[in-house]
Amino acid sequence: MKKLMVALVTPFTRDNKVDYKSMDRILHRLLKEGCDGFIVCGTTAETPTLSHNEKLSILRHVIKRVKHRAEIWYGCGSNDTAATILACREAQKEAIDGVLIVTPYYSKPNAAGLYAHYDAVASAVDTNIMLYNVPSRTGVELTYETVHALIEKHRNITALKQACSNLDMVRRLKQQHPNFLIYSGEDGFFDEGLDAGMDGLISVMGHVCMKELRIFCDDERVDNRMRRRLYELASLTFTEASPAPVKYMLHLQDECENILRLPLVAVSEAAENRIQEYFTKNRHRLKD
Repeated sequence: MKKLMVALVTPFTRDNKVDYKSMDRILHRLLKEGCDGFIVCGTTAETPTLSHNEKLSILRHVIKRVKHRAEIWYGCGSNDTAATILACREAQKEAIDGVLIVTPYYSKPNAAGLYAHYDAVASAVDTNIMLYNVPSRTGVELTYETVHALIEKHRNITALKQACSNLDMVRRLKQQHPNFLIYSGEDGFFDEGLDAGMDGLISVMGHVCMKELRIFCDDERVDNRMRRRLYELASLTFTEASPAPVKYMLHLQDECENILRLPLVAVSEAAENRIQEYFTKNRHRLKD
C-alpha cells in the first residue's frame, strides 16, 4: 500500500497568531480519512514567517494531537549547514519519525557542496533524514550520483521527497536501493511518480482530497474520471503561490481562516472563482 502524507499548512487567526483550533480540525479529519503522516513546518507551513518558538510549539502540538497514529517529519532545512544541524539536534529530542532537509536555497552549491552539506548533517545527528529535492524553488538539484553516495555512507538517510519530474533518477535509485523510500512531492506528477516506483505521496492537495487519493493509491480499478479530477485539483492547488490556494479551499470547508503571512497573500478573485467552481462541481465526492 502506498503511503500518503500531507505537507501541513499553518492556520492563522485574524490577528495573525497560530490557530491551533483550526489545526486540530484539519488534523482530526485527515487522520479519519487515512492520512499516514504529516510534514510539520515544511515550506507549505509558511516557515520563513514562523519564529523559532512558533515552529517548536507547532511541532509539539501536532505530536500531542496525533498520538503516534501517523508519522511526523519536521522541516529542518536551510542554506546554513551549521544552523540545520542545530535544528535537527533540537528536533530529534521530540517524538518524531525524522527530519526533512531541503537542498540549500539561494546559495546554489554545486554537487560537491550538496554532498558535503548532507554528509555533515547526517554525521552530526541520529534521527532519520528525508532529503528534499525541489529545484524549481531552490535553484539546485540533487542528482542520482549524489543521493546514491549519501545512501551508501549514511544509514540514517532513509528517504527522499522528489518534487521534480526526474523519474529516471527514481527508477535508478529504487533499482539500486529498494528499501530506500521515495515520495512524490509534486502533486502534478503523482500518477507518473507512483508508476515510476515511488512509495507514496507527500501532498498539498491532500488536505482536501485525502479520501480520493486513498482510493486512487489502493484500488486498481480507478477510472479516468477520478484521475482527471485529481489532476484538475492539483493544477488549482498551485494556480497561485502555495499554500494560498489550499488555504482558500480549507476556508471553503470552514476549517480555517483564509489568512497568510506576508509576503504571501490570499488568492485572487479569479482563482477564488475557479476553486469555487471546482468545489461546487465535486462537492458530493469531496464530502462522501
